[in-house]
Amino acid sequence: MDANLSKSRPRGGGAPNRVAGDRSRTVRLDELSRRIPPSRVADVWLFPPLPDVASSSEFLLFTSYLANGGRALYSARIIPANGTPACQIVVEHGRMPADGVTNVVEGLERRLGRRVPVRHISIKGDSKRWQNFLEQSRADVRTA
Repeated sequence: MDANLSKSRPRGGGAPNRVAGDRSRTVRLDELSRRIPPSRVADVWLFPPLPDVASSSEFLLFTSYLANGGRALYSARIIPANGTPACQIVVEHGRMPADGVTNVVEGLERRLGRRVPVRHISIKGDSKRWQNFLEQSRADVRTA
Protein backbone atom coordinates (compact mmCIF):
# COMPACT_ATOMS: atom_id res chain seq x y z
CA MET A 1 0.00 0.00 0.00
CA ASP A 2 1.36 3.41 -0.97
CA ALA A 3 2.23 5.56 2.05
CA ASN A 4 2.40 8.76 0.00
CA LEU A 5 -1.18 9.15 -1.14
CA SER A 6 -2.35 12.61 -2.09
CA LYS A 7 -4.79 14.14 0.34
CA SER A 8 -6.96 15.39 -2.49
CA ARG A 9 -7.26 12.21 -4.56
CA PRO A 10 -8.50 8.72 -3.81
CA ARG A 11 -6.19 5.73 -3.53
CA GLY A 12 -4.75 4.79 -6.87
CA GLY A 13 -5.10 8.29 -8.32
CA GLY A 14 -8.21 7.43 -10.37
CA ALA A 15 -11.59 9.07 -10.42
CA PRO A 16 -13.34 9.35 -7.05
CA ASN A 17 -15.64 6.48 -6.18
CA ARG A 18 -19.26 7.32 -6.92
CA VAL A 19 -21.80 6.58 -4.24
CA ALA A 20 -24.75 6.68 -6.61
CA GLY A 21 -27.06 9.04 -4.81
CA ASP A 22 -26.94 6.95 -1.64
CA ARG A 23 -24.97 8.30 1.26
CA SER A 24 -25.91 5.54 3.69
CA ARG A 25 -23.20 4.21 5.91
CA THR A 26 -23.86 0.65 4.71
CA VAL A 27 -23.17 1.54 1.08
CA ARG A 28 -20.05 3.43 2.11
CA LEU A 29 -18.77 0.53 4.21
CA ASP A 30 -19.45 -1.96 1.43
CA GLU A 31 -17.36 0.20 -0.91
CA LEU A 32 -14.58 0.49 1.68
CA SER A 33 -14.46 -3.28 2.18
CA ARG A 34 -13.76 -3.71 -1.53
CA ARG A 35 -10.74 -1.40 -1.20
CA ILE A 36 -9.39 -2.58 2.15
CA PRO A 37 -10.32 -6.13 3.19
CA PRO A 38 -12.07 -6.32 6.58
CA SER A 39 -9.34 -8.78 7.65
CA ARG A 40 -6.95 -5.79 7.64
CA VAL A 41 -9.27 -3.29 9.40
CA ALA A 42 -8.31 -2.73 13.02
CA ASP A 43 -10.73 0.02 14.16
CA VAL A 44 -13.40 2.38 12.84
CA TRP A 45 -14.51 5.70 14.33
CA LEU A 46 -17.75 7.35 13.21
CA PHE A 47 -17.94 11.12 13.49
CA PRO A 48 -21.45 12.55 12.99
CA PRO A 49 -22.22 15.23 10.39
CA LEU A 50 -21.41 18.71 11.67
CA PRO A 51 -24.70 20.53 12.36
CA ASP A 52 -23.47 23.93 11.17
CA VAL A 53 -22.05 22.72 7.82
CA ALA A 54 -24.69 22.13 5.14
CA SER A 55 -22.54 19.80 3.04
CA SER A 56 -21.28 17.77 6.01
CA SER A 57 -21.81 14.03 6.15
CA GLU A 58 -20.80 11.31 8.55
CA PHE A 59 -17.01 11.16 8.60
CA LEU A 60 -15.29 7.77 8.91
CA LEU A 61 -11.82 7.34 10.34
CA PHE A 62 -10.33 3.87 10.28
CA THR A 63 -7.07 2.03 10.67
CA SER A 64 -5.63 -1.03 8.99
CA TYR A 65 -2.94 -3.39 10.18
CA LEU A 66 0.58 -3.09 8.81
CA ALA A 67 3.09 -5.94 8.62
CA ASN A 68 5.29 -4.28 11.29
CA GLY A 69 2.42 -4.11 13.83
CA GLY A 70 1.73 -0.44 13.17
CA ARG A 71 -1.39 1.09 11.71
CA ALA A 72 -2.24 2.99 8.55
CA LEU A 73 -4.75 5.76 9.26
CA TYR A 74 -7.46 6.56 6.71
CA SER A 75 -10.44 8.85 6.42
CA ALA A 76 -13.49 8.48 4.24
CA ARG A 77 -15.86 11.34 3.57
CA ILE A 78 -18.56 12.27 1.13
CA ILE A 79 -17.87 15.15 -1.24
CA PRO A 80 -21.05 16.86 -2.50
CA ALA A 81 -21.09 17.13 -6.28
CA ASN A 82 -23.63 19.89 -7.10
CA GLY A 83 -26.48 17.88 -8.59
CA THR A 84 -24.45 14.83 -9.59
CA PRO A 85 -23.86 11.72 -7.50
CA ALA A 86 -21.67 12.41 -4.50
CA CYS A 87 -18.17 10.99 -4.28
CA GLN A 88 -16.66 9.15 -1.35
CA ILE A 89 -13.03 10.10 -0.97
CA VAL A 90 -10.72 7.73 0.92
CA VAL A 91 -7.36 9.13 1.96
CA GLU A 92 -4.43 7.55 3.78
CA HIS A 93 -3.11 10.13 6.24
CA GLY A 94 -0.08 8.27 7.47
CA ARG A 95 1.34 5.32 9.31
CA MET A 96 2.16 5.06 12.98
CA PRO A 97 2.67 2.71 15.88
CA ALA A 98 -0.59 1.17 17.10
CA ASP A 99 -0.50 3.10 20.38
CA GLY A 100 -0.36 6.46 18.56
CA VAL A 101 -3.82 6.19 16.99
CA THR A 102 -5.72 7.17 20.15
CA ASN A 103 -3.82 10.47 20.32
CA VAL A 104 -4.74 11.25 16.72
CA VAL A 105 -8.45 10.57 17.36
CA GLU A 106 -8.41 12.69 20.53
CA GLY A 107 -6.63 15.50 18.65
CA LEU A 108 -9.26 15.42 15.92
CA GLU A 109 -12.02 15.62 18.50
CA ARG A 110 -10.33 18.67 20.07
CA ARG A 111 -9.92 20.40 16.70
CA LEU A 112 -13.65 20.10 16.04
CA GLY A 113 -14.01 22.70 18.78
CA ARG A 114 -16.80 21.01 20.67
CA ARG A 115 -17.58 17.59 22.03
CA VAL A 116 -19.20 15.41 19.36
CA PRO A 117 -20.52 11.89 19.87
CA VAL A 118 -17.81 9.76 18.26
CA ARG A 119 -18.51 6.05 18.01
CA HIS A 120 -15.60 3.59 18.11
CA ILE A 121 -15.96 0.10 16.63
CA SER A 122 -13.17 -2.40 17.22
CA ILE A 123 -12.97 -4.75 14.23
CA LYS A 124 -9.60 -6.40 15.01
CA GLY A 125 -9.40 -7.91 11.51
CA ASP A 126 -12.35 -10.17 12.34
CA SER A 127 -14.83 -10.63 9.48
CA LYS A 128 -17.62 -11.51 11.96
CA ARG A 129 -17.12 -8.18 13.76
CA TRP A 130 -17.18 -6.40 10.38
CA GLN A 131 -20.43 -8.19 9.42
CA ASN A 132 -21.98 -7.30 12.80
CA PHE A 133 -21.01 -3.67 12.21
CA LEU A 134 -22.63 -3.77 8.74
CA GLU A 135 -25.80 -5.33 10.18
CA GLN A 136 -25.95 -2.69 12.90
CA SER A 137 -25.49 0.00 10.27
CA ARG A 138 -28.40 -1.45 8.25
CA ALA A 139 -30.54 -1.48 11.42
CA ASP A 140 -29.57 2.15 12.13
CA VAL A 141 -30.76 3.13 8.63
CA ARG A 142 -34.08 1.29 9.09
CA THR A 143 -34.78 3.03 12.42
CA ALA A 144 -33.66 6.51 11.29
